[in-house]
Amino acid sequence: MAELLLEAQHISHRYDLAGSKAMEILRDISLQVREHEVVAMLGPSGCGKSTLLRILIGLLKPTSGEVLYRNKSMQGLNPSAALVFQNFALFPWLSVQQNISMGLENLPLSDAEKRQRVRKVIDKVGLEGFEEAFPRELSGGMKQRVGIARALVVEPEILCMDEPFSALDVMTGETLRNEVVDIYTDKASPVNSILMVTHSISEAVFMATRIVVLGANPGTLRAVLDNFLPYPRDEHHPDFIRLSRRLHAIITQTVMPDEVVTPAAPPTIPGIPNVSLLATIGLLEILENEGEMELFALAKQVDKEFTQMLLFVKAAELLGWVTTPGQNVLLTSEGRKFLAADVNARKQLLNAKLRSIFVFDLVLRMLKNAENHELEEEVVLSELAMLYPHEKPHRVLRTIIAWGRYAELFKYNSTRKVIYPFDQPSSGSETEVPVGADSGMEP
Repeated sequence: MAELLLEAQHISHRYDLAGSKAMEILRDISLQVREHEVVAMLGPSGCGKSTLLRILIGLLKPTSGEVLYRNKSMQGLNPSAALVFQNFALFPWLSVQQNISMGLENLPLSDAEKRQRVRKVIDKVGLEGFEEAFPRELSGGMKQRVGIARALVVEPEILCMDEPFSALDVMTGETLRNEVVDIYTDKASPVNSILMVTHSISEAVFMATRIVVLGANPGTLRAVLDNFLPYPRDEHHPDFIRLSRRLHAIITQTVMPDEVVTPAAPPTIPGIPNVSLLATIGLLEILENEGEMELFALAKQVDKEFTQMLLFVKAAELLGWVTTPGQNVLLTSEGRKFLAADVNARKQLLNAKLRSIFVFDLVLRMLKNAENHELEEEVVLSELAMLYPHEKPHRVLRTIIAWGRYAELFKYNSTRKVIYPFDQPSSGSETEVPVGADSGMEP
């Protein structure tokens, strides 16, 4: 068995909130990263993947538990690890060459050695000719090449990546995935192992030799799967598809369990998926045309990642438009009734439905009791932070406002940041609040 590089032992983490409350992010997670492997951490939004990654490389101290590097307790940053960020994290006032060189600032190297390393890594990631360019001159793919080069220039033993391809277009992401795999399989490369966070099942199967699946609220370890497929990998190979389907099943059961277990503690308030209503209606129209569909096939048909598709399905299920027996999605009679209605009738149906959902009913009750029937955004955010401790309250509020406006439950003044009754005239601008723009699906 390969030698152990990095190990998490019973890691738990929480953030203290106002009012002596605590938000639990991770609970009792133990995992290992061995030499010569690519470990992908996969799971739904809110499962603490990025938090766990930061703990493993020493950027964040866990509330409890311990991280070991080569069987020794790790204190502070791991000098043998380097991180590639999701949002590039480049210094806009520095050139490509200077951004890459920043990774060498604290290493005991001569200027000549630093220049040699920078030239070598620029050649390796295909940045020749862009040495003097500034980030504003680069495409997203080229910016991420700079981020990868900055991590590689320190010659890390463990290359860590936090959703490094999620901000890129499909073709660019695919190109960079292949190049990172080439770096890993290159025997001359100093990179021993890769630890990555991803929300993409196909990306995990394409790159990883071991896949760690996390559950959410709080983050827990659900499954660890080995991937013995040889490189280069073919997404159409039966074994690739088989492993992808197995992961789909695990994550589906994590996000939308078939059986509801009676909790020992009081039940939590159902969350509101951060998706566009129009896009969710588009999902209904596809189901009306195609009939009952398997989740995997549905995601493939609309060219969406499986975990993104789950959010649309959860939204439709919350609104009573679909049901999800097993891994299938089936249009309900309520969903068919909604599709058959005209625009105004749809709004009336949705208005009635949202009133039956706790958080919308709560906002309406708060609005009714508010002074001058104007509800300040900050008041709602404070309430949402307590109701949904694992969610970002601003994101939840944007979704509530967008859904509520569409259903004509209330209006929102973006200048004064207040919610007010739908039939009350506004004294300022009422600007649309974009929701789910990064995961939208055309209706």
